[in-house]
Amino acid sequence: MKKQITVLLLLFIVGLIGKNISASDDPFYMEMQQLMDSVRIADGNVFAPKTYEKAEKAFRKAEEAINSNKKRKTIDEYLNETKGYAENALKATEVARLTLAEYLEPRSKAIAAKAPMHVPELYQKAEQIFIKAAQNVESGNVKNGLKEAEKSVPLFDEAEFEAIRAEIMGKADLLIQKAVEAEATKYALSTLDKARGARSKCDAILTKDRYERTESLKEIRRAEYEARHAANIAQSVRSMERNDQAWEQMMLVYEIQMKRVADEVGIGQLPFDNGPIAAADSLVLYIKDLQARNEKFDKTNLVMAEKMKNILAQFGEDTSEKDPIVLTERLGDHIITMLSEHEQMAYKVNNLQAGYKEVSAALEVRTEKEEKFKEAKALINPSEGEVLYSASNDIILRLPGLSFDVGRSDIKDEHVVLLDKVKTIIGMFPDSRLIVEGHTDASGDAVTNTALSEKRAYAVMQYLRESMLMSADRIKAFGYGSDKPVASNKTAEGRAKNRRIDILIMH
Repeated sequence: MKKQITVLLLLFIVGLIGKNISASDDPFYMEMQQLMDSVRIADGNVFAPKTYEKAEKAFRKAEEAINSNKKRKTIDEYLNETKGYAENALKATEVARLTLAEYLEPRSKAIAAKAPMHVPELYQKAEQIFIKAAQNVESGNVKNGLKEAEKSVPLFDEAEFEAIRAEIMGKADLLIQKAVEAEATKYALSTLDKARGARSKCDAILTKDRYERTESLKEIRRAEYEARHAANIAQSVRSMERNDQAWEQMMLVYEIQMKRVADEVGIGQLPFDNGPIAAADSLVLYIKDLQARNEKFDKTNLVMAEKMKNILAQFGEDTSEKDPIVLTERLGDHIITMLSEHEQMAYKVNNLQAGYKEVSAALEVRTEKEEKFKEAKALINPSEGEVLYSASNDIILRLPGLSFDVGRSDIKDEHVVLLDKVKTIIGMFPDSRLIVEGHTDASGDAVTNTALSEKRAYAVMQYLRESMLMSADRIKAFGYGSDKPVASNKTAEGRAKNRRIDILIMH
């Protein structure tokens, strides 16, 4: 018995050792999975392809290591490597977007037109050139990057146009092709030519203005209709060629449709025994009789309308309307309005009272904000910076005193006091959203300045997030280099003012 228990224990231990732990059970792996998803959503594979490829490679190694039960140290090394590359890819993506900003619109328009689906080969040709441009920017070769991006513009433009044509004209092209396959060129050429002509008009409209929809859709719907019409005619004629009785069946089909109209208007049996013209004449005569009845009815309506106008004139109402039903409705509305006048007046008074309350509440909020603004201004010394209102009435903490060493983005210990003041001011506005902006003077290379200002803004953002336990969706960071000066870059004093951190507190 003891021997059996020992064997069972050994088998259980071996089973535990051999059990594979999946990657989805690893919290660190799942965190990196989310980070990689964020990079893909941001198009990191397009704007920072080299760094993204490294992140993807490290991530796959981590997954293989987990599935192979490698040591925890090895797994963490791959995941930390993934994290580093992924975060760098996000930063590089932002820099590439800023650098290639003027070339992004054609690509966005092509994607919006569903070019990857409608014209994949043409779109991929443009996309590969654009990715090459991003690779150059990522490697620091901005000049070549801009040249390559410029090459992609006409290709994206062409891809957008062809995708629009495929989206609008694709169904008509398919229907025309089906009509041709149904031998419409032999049996319904005139109708097929109508379809082709409408299709050509649509194409000409789109060539002139690819975004025109009213006329282009009108023509393409006509092309679709005529293409189906041609296919049906061709099918009917072919069937009649194969079967002598088909002619009789076709005539009976048209007689059935005419009889449907007759039944609907209550004529009864049409004289098909005298031929289709006699049957059609019977329908025409009945319709003319209906028209005569309508004319008599219209005269009665005119008499009624005049009486209603006389009644409305006594109330000072407009009497230009001729339809008696509309005139009756107006009279009814007038009576209802008179009866409910008191109720409407009370409603207006209530609205005025509600509006007064809203204005009072808004004034109270404004007063509270002004008080907090004054408190914030009192906290910041002139040597540290200033507190301002933006054009959109948001609060700006302009902090030239929050300085950095040349070429560095590390926060100095000496600025902790100033950052504590910033945290106090942010705490006054708990429901606000924050943007940290990094700015430099115009000295040096513009691309380097932009990247440096972004790093400094990111460092301040991370400091505030960690020290104030702030959620990531509440605060963002951007670097603008020397693009937004607040003083002249020709003087040392002006350059010092331009080297700053701005914190926007937005409601």
